[in-house]
Amino acid sequence: MSAPAQPQESVNAMLAQVKAASGGRLLALHSDLARSPAALAAYLGLRRAGAEHATLDPSVGAAIMLTVGAVDGGEYSQAIATQLAIRTGMSPEQTVAIRAGHVDEARTAALLAVIREAAANAGVISQPVWATATAAGWSDEQLIDAFVYMALTVFVDYFVNYAGTQLDVPPAPPITAGAEK
Repeated sequence: MSAPAQPQESVNAMLAQVKAASGGRLLALHSDLARSPAALAAYLGLRRAGAEHATLDPSVGAAIMLTVGAVDGGEYSQAIATQLAIRTGMSPEQTVAIRAGHVDEARTAALLAVIREAAANAGVISQPVWATATAAGWSDEQLIDAFVYMALTVFVDYFVNYAGTQLDVPPAPPITAGAEK
């Protein structure tokens, strides 16, 4: 049996995983997380769970992250989620509409209503909002999978505030006056 990896070796291995999953670039978020192996591992675990096990389409995951970031005021997560959403085929205007709470497609709107309510109320969701989402065709598994994306976004937003992480990606387009729901 080999000796456990030294802390810096462990951090370097995790950063290599993050870099590979992030298109080859480490962000200020990642550098700040790397100051604690536990924090970096927690972040990586949430990302990995969503990527490897979630049943949701990447565009839906991005919409969830846009929604949560808008609810909790996370500038960093909104910027990252905007880039992710655009990579899934959304227009910048669609990302703004989602952040403002305007979603034309009823099924997606029902899911995002669950997420918006959960993000605004420490995870508490009213039965009518949950029932509307299930009536729209979302399974319990998908609704629970959506929590993983919400948890990742809250983790990022709280961490960057806690650590004072500077925004090092283009900011999300502003939500125009009158666009808020």
